[in-house]
Amino acid sequence: MQLGVVLWSILASVSNAGRRLRLAGMLLLPGLVVADNSPPLRVMTDFWPPFRIAGEGGQLRGLDMDLLAELERRTGLRFDVQRAPWSRGLAALKRGSADLMTGLARTPERERYIDFLERPYFTCAPRFYSLPALAHKVSGYSQLGQYDIGFVRGSAYFEPFDSDQDLRKVGVGNEGQLLDMLRYKRLPLVIGTDCQVDYELLRDPTLAGRIVKLAYRPPARTELFLGFTRQRPLQAQRQAIAQALEQMIDEGWVLDAARRYSPRAQ
Repeated sequence: MQLGVVLWSILASVSNAGRRLRLAGMLLLPGLVVADNSPPLRVMTDFWPPFRIAGEGGQLRGLDMDLLAELERRTGLRFDVQRAPWSRGLAALKRGSADLMTGLARTPERERYIDFLERPYFTCAPRFYSLPALAHKVSGYSQLGQYDIGFVRGSAYFEPFDSDQDLRKVGVGNEGQLLDMLRYKRLPLVIGTDCQVDYELLRDPTLAGRIVKLAYRPPARTELFLGFTRQRPLQAQRQAIAQALEQMIDEGWVLDAARRYSPRAQ
């Protein structure tokens, strides 16, 4: 089974000649020359499997960690990854006490303090989840107002949901809490991102068939970006990372790395 409902349209191939030219240009970037003498870029993140998974000893692993390691190899830059609740990481980026975050959904409000790379590296979709008895009773957005809906504080899903003040939203700290509250019937509905929630449902056989998608499917998709703080001058590092990441997408590196985290492959 594929990893969620993932849209791979961003992974279009380019010619070998074009890739060689971009790589040659990347090697000449000033940021690469000074990388060894510069402090590491501070990356704030939180658990969000399969992108950021809790490993042994509290170490993070997952697609985003692999991506950062490959960016280190290709650019010569270094990253200091620190975990905090997602909303706290966004606040650090806004203040300038963090340099970078991965897995960011792009919104007009966030663009005021985050300098997003132009190209997303992954695409998912927002979906609502419930227990089976309710799944087919909610077939349109207008019906959501009848229920309490769990969501992760600081997350961006889709409009009009994000700004809808009439909905009965219940904020929690992370997606794991959402699924637990749904499983134990403390919430009737939750919203999540399919490539993350579907991973959890496939990985845990006790949830198979117990938590399902609503019939209503939002007409939206969630593109994931890397983004830098606007509070610090990081243009050389940004350019190096942008060029390396674009090459990784075009080569199919991101797609291949994502396949390693399919529950069927683990």
